[in-house]
Amino acid sequence: MEDLFIQGTETLPTVSFKSIGELKLSGRALPEDAAKFFAPLLAWIRDNTAEEIDMEINLDYFNTSVSKQLLDMFKTLENKTTVKIVKVKWMYEEGDDEMLESGEIYQELLPRFRFTFQKYAELTN
Repeated sequence: MEDLFIQGTETLPTVSFKSIGELKLSGRALPEDAAKFFAPLLAWIRDNTAEEIDMEINLDYFNTSVSKQLLDMFKTLENKTTVKIVKVKWMYEEGDDEMLESGEIYQELLPRFRFTFQKYAELTN
């Protein structure tokens, strides 16, 4: 299975999914059509055969439609019988309580997943 890489833009996150089970989403997620953007990601996850998934979510912002797609992505992983372990590193900017709370909500919805939360310092330009 090939790796999946999508270069991010100002409104789309960078996607780096490696067939060994390393999945990363980073940047801003404000697609016009979230379902269309996430469709190839969900298909890739369904086809992937890794037993252990190591996921890093490092989004500085995402909208409601992306929130639903993230849940669909997590549920797709949860429903795969071949996946034994899912670790999610949820990154959030220091002081961004909303992003932290979003991760905590997913953690409550997905008791099989192992969530860790990592705070990082605010980036200054």
